[in-house]
Order: sequence, then C-alpha cells, then structure tokens
Amino acid sequence: MERGYSYHTIYGYKKDIQQFLTFIEQNELDLENLTISQLQSFIEYLVNQGFSATSIERKIAAIRTFFKFLYSHFNIRNNIAQLLEIPEKEETIPDVLTIEEVELLLQQPDINTIKGLRDRTMMEFLYATGVRVSEALNIRLYDIDLNERIVRVSGKGKRERIIPFHDIAREFLERYIKEARPRILKGRQNTYLFLNMRGQRMSRIGFWKILKEYASRVGFASKVHPHVFRHTFATHMLINGCDLRVLQELLGHASISTTQRYTQVNISHLKEIHRKYHPRA
Repeated sequence: MERGYSYHTIYGYKKDIQQFLTFIEQNELDLENLTISQLQSFIEYLVNQGFSATSIERKIAAIRTFFKFLYSHFNIRNNIAQLLEIPEKEETIPDVLTIEEVELLLQQPDINTIKGLRDRTMMEFLYATGVRVSEALNIRLYDIDLNERIVRVSGKGKRERIIPFHDIAREFLERYIKEARPRILKGRQNTYLFLNMRGQRMSRIGFWKILKEYASRVGFASKVHPHVFRHTFATHMLINGCDLRVLQELLGHASISTTQRYTQVNISHLKEIHRKYHPRA
C-alpha cells in the first residue's frame, strides 16, 4: 500500500508469500536460517508445478521484498533471498486482433438495449484509449471531459496520465451516460463510469465474462482476454506510425522496454502482410 500498488497486485503478492510459507512449513525448513540451495529448491518446485517464467519472476520479487521487510523490521540474520536467481524469461508476443476482428467484435452488442449500449461503450473506450481494464473500471464521471475528448487515468503506483480519445468513443460515451447509465442506476448514486446491471461498479470478472461471450459469438474466444484491447491499441498505433515514446506515455509504462515488446508484434504483422501479398513469399 505504501508503494501505491493496486488491490490485485497486493493480493497477488500475498498469495505468493503464502505459497512460499506453506512450502517452508511442509518441508520443515527454518525460515530464519534458510540456505540459498533451500531457497532455490522452492524455485525448482515452482518450475515442476508448471508455473511460467513470468509468474516465477513475480514470486521471486515478492520473496525478496518479504525478506527485506523481515531483515529491516524483525532483525532476521541475513537477507539470503537477494541471492535468488531469476529464471530467464521467454519474450512472448501479445495476442492482437486485426482491424477486421476488432470491428466484428465491436458490432456484437445490441446497442438498442441498455446492456448492449453499455458493453459497446466499454469496448469502444478500451480500444480508443488502450487503458488497462482495472484502470477503466476505476474511472469516475468527473475524470471524463467529453468536450475535450480526454480522460484522466490513475495507473500503477497511482501515477496519473491524461489520454485523448476519438469522436466515435465520445459519441458512445455520451449515449451511454445520457441514456443507459441513468436507467441502470434507477435513482441510486454512483460516480463510477462503468456499472454492472445492479448499479454497482463493474468488476474485472464481470467485464471478462461479457467480453468472452461476444468473442465466442464470432469464433475467436481463444485469442481474446481482458488485455486484448490494450495490446491491439498499442499495435495498431505503432503500425500507423506512432512514436514509441508517445505510446509509452499513453500506456503508462514506467519503462520503455515494456513498450518495446509491441515492436515485435509490429514486425510479426509486417511479415504476415509480406507473406500474404508478395508473389514469391
């Protein structure tokens, strides 16, 4: 909480530490006198359990921070966890939708219904801004300026950024706020922008179910996940000439290296186009 992490990040780290402590207890190890080989055995256990390199890297980060805390506050004799080696992580290319697939997915909600208009607005907004789902669901009405077509977003570490959006997103936001949102609330008060049908803030799981339902209709549910609009936004921006530093600012990445992985998607896209259209490919 001191670092401004989101609830989901805190919950994830907590689960990582609990898993580590359970391993210590089951193997009858002494937390205060662990050797590096014993710590490494936990990493080997995670590998054997099929955890990805990304998950293991996060768990190691959690353990390191945990030992640093014990060392500072409870006088544990040595901070052995700092010697833990992080397995080499494979660079994965994010799943991205084509422009045609995005259009097809956006057309699935029935915008003549309250629910359909809300769902279409959420998807249009995510594709227009590239915000994380968690960020979108924490946006309140006063964070949106429809006249200027900008939204204020609170990202990781409570870092705020301003993101513009286009006219199509504004049109759907206006309709949703004027027509659907009041009918969802039925006189109740709630300042969050996106609501479930009970008038409460939309949850990540709730949004995921909605997205999965529409993706299943068009036959590409396997490549659709909550971050797919963010990945697609970033890739389509790069393909159309967006500067990497500008994209970093829009996405709210602390490091440019995080943004750079989308260049791999861009190259992959170019290769696909080349294979498709070059007569000798």
